[in-house]
Amino acid sequence: MTRRTSVIAGYRIALACLALTAIVYELVSGLGEPHWSTTDYFSYFTELSNLFAIAIFLAGGLSAIGLIPAVRSSARFDALRGAAVLYMLTTGIVYAVLLAGQHNSIPWVNTVLHRVMPLAVALDWLIDPPRTSLQARRAVLAWMAFPLLYIAYTLVRGPLVHWYPYFFVNPGHSGGYLLVAVSAIAIGLGQIAMGLAIAYVGRVRAARLYPAASPSSA
Repeated sequence: MTRRTSVIAGYRIALACLALTAIVYELVSGLGEPHWSTTDYFSYFTELSNLFAIAIFLAGGLSAIGLIPAVRSSARFDALRGAAVLYMLTTGIVYAVLLAGQHNSIPWVNTVLHRVMPLAVALDWLIDPPRTSLQARRAVLAWMAFPLLYIAYTLVRGPLVHWYPYFFVNPGHSGGYLLVAVSAIAIGLGQIAMGLAIAYVGRVRAARLYPAASPSSA
């Protein structure tokens, strides 16, 4: 294992532990609140995207040091890494544009989940780009499955429990289902464009760092 690989494995494991600590800390802190709902807590895109990124960072870090089977050269794992980048950038951008100052999270937890982790996952994609072929259009279509399932889950569950994680998916606060649809479509189109950019940047970075086996895109 090279020094570079050790450094990458080290920061992945450390950041995954930091984010997991933040989520568990907020969860435990909320359990004593009268209106706390663990199901609601894990219905936020922020928590779900961070849990996904934590899993990816732990898998990448632990495999690099030999504690779990190697995943570094796996096409499937590279695709999952790209998905984590997309979801975490969505988390960071939507928070910065629409939710900053409105989120009631614990301040340091808020910083870790909405700022540190999105930046870290994006930088990790640049530092250690995918080594396998990543077909951009196919990958982005696969990556969009989770956001589509998330919005469907949110809109089905919301009327049943009279709670929505974000104001722009709440028909009662955003002006009805038409404006919810407009918001969802706008965010979805942004995610598609961002996903294509993520795949392109990964390909360009891989070509520079690993010219002998640079991934191609279709």
